[in-house]
Amino acid sequence: MKKLWKLFLLTFILPLSACGGNPDTGKEPEKTPVPTNGEAALTPDITPEVTEEITQKPASGEETALDETYLQYTFHLDKKHQKIDGFGGAFTWYSDQIFNAGKNTDGLLDTLFTDAKLSIIRFKNEYAYHSEDYAGNVRPMFRIYEAAAERAASYGEEPTVLLSCWSPPASLKSNQSIEGGGSLAKHEDGTYMYEEYAQWWVDSVKFYREWDIKIDYVSIQNECDFVAGYDGCEFAPTETDTQASYAKAFLAVYDAMQAEFGDEAPKMIAPETMSCEPLTLYNYVKEILETKPESICGIGYHLYVGGDSDEENNTVKYDSFLWNFMDLEKYFGEYGYARWQTEFFRGRGLQTAALINNAMTQADMNAYIYWSAVWADDTENFESGELIRLQNAANKNKDGWGICADYYALRHFSEFIRPGYSRVEASMQGGMNFRTSAYVSEDEKTLVLVVINLGNTVETLQIPTGEKRLSSSLVYQSVLGTEDSSDNILYQDMGALQPGNTVSLPGESITTVVLSFE
Repeated sequence: MKKLWKLFLLTFILPLSACGGNPDTGKEPEKTPVPTNGEAALTPDITPEVTEEITQKPASGEETALDETYLQYTFHLDKKHQKIDGFGGAFTWYSDQIFNAGKNTDGLLDTLFTDAKLSIIRFKNEYAYHSEDYAGNVRPMFRIYEAAAERAASYGEEPTVLLSCWSPPASLKSNQSIEGGGSLAKHEDGTYMYEEYAQWWVDSVKFYREWDIKIDYVSIQNECDFVAGYDGCEFAPTETDTQASYAKAFLAVYDAMQAEFGDEAPKMIAPETMSCEPLTLYNYVKEILETKPESICGIGYHLYVGGDSDEENNTVKYDSFLWNFMDLEKYFGEYGYARWQTEFFRGRGLQTAALINNAMTQADMNAYIYWSAVWADDTENFESGELIRLQNAANKNKDGWGICADYYALRHFSEFIRPGYSRVEASMQGGMNFRTSAYVSEDEKTLVLVVINLGNTVETLQIPTGEKRLSSSLVYQSVLGTEDSSDNILYQDMGALQPGNTVSLPGESITTVVLSFE
């Protein structure tokens, strides 16, 4: 059986490289020398000027001479897969602390939106939570959005906003509380308040837009299949005596949005369950597919169920999602919906990178959103479950925040793989220790490769470009072992590809290669 399993993995995983338990425990509010550029590896008899001529501007039609002692990379620009919507993070609890006195706020925002170039922001809908016609989180939301939009404008883009609901106001809940353990409230005649819920969503979008926050997408309920000990609301796939129907609520919101906003209505992601199991997703949207399939823009889900992960030890078995990722096509392929992973945080840095790569290649993911972009955490744990760790004034870090391992894992995808790029068929000659994927710009002048070495040995990779004329190349690299620390080599600018279009891949590393074609 072991041999058959290995054969299966070789058959399915390598070519593909080419919207259980308590998922939120620990993430609710109560949770508290390698060369720096390519020149260092040049041989003495080749000057940097000659090397640049050889590696970056080969003669027209001349292909790179292959060296069979190197791993070989293959990509096919004519074999395109999904179009990328973006990579991002959630700004929910603790996001207001970004702007606390004593923090290097501009540096933090630059780290996320100038350096990593996060293109999707996931916000929490708190409209009418505690006071009528107002949302207590709107000011920090506006400041985050404004900062992201200003930075994105410098490279000709706009951020995308996903507004998700954790709970409607208490008045619309069966337990009269925003905390989980209840569903939608009922009228005196026993019918659920679908219309009132839909109107609350319309009012929410109007309110945030009046604050100049561009709401592009909405998800009517975060983890509708989970009983939360914090803000939450339960929905069932079909209506019961105690739980409202997710499909009926979704369609009520869709109809109300269309009536109010018309062509300016936000697009809708469904069902954003804590599970990525296709059958679970299908059961929640089955009635929608049968009545108004056009109302869904993307299938959204989390990865807390459907694979093997351990929150306490912060680990994830990235290949354990294989079956569920592959089965998404069987259930939703005919509809052409985008596929968005909208929340997950378990896993060490190297594991997170491999998981993102698997999601892109096996599930044809269009968007990957990390939980959480920022989180209050006074520890010095580099491998904590956030991108940016917010720290109080007593912490020795004068900036008031620190970068965590998963930031680097996500940045290796997010900085150069831009919205509108398409994943293309790619593979590399190697063993089970590598994961890779490739993405091309719409004009096919830029190709971005992400290569993850999960082994502990150094390998050299050669990237033939065939008839494509290479004008320049960039290489960025992070070394993230299973016992990561902030002293590791993180997102180093390695300069251009080495002679023969080669790059050294250290053990337990992530490498992003950007190829520019004439």
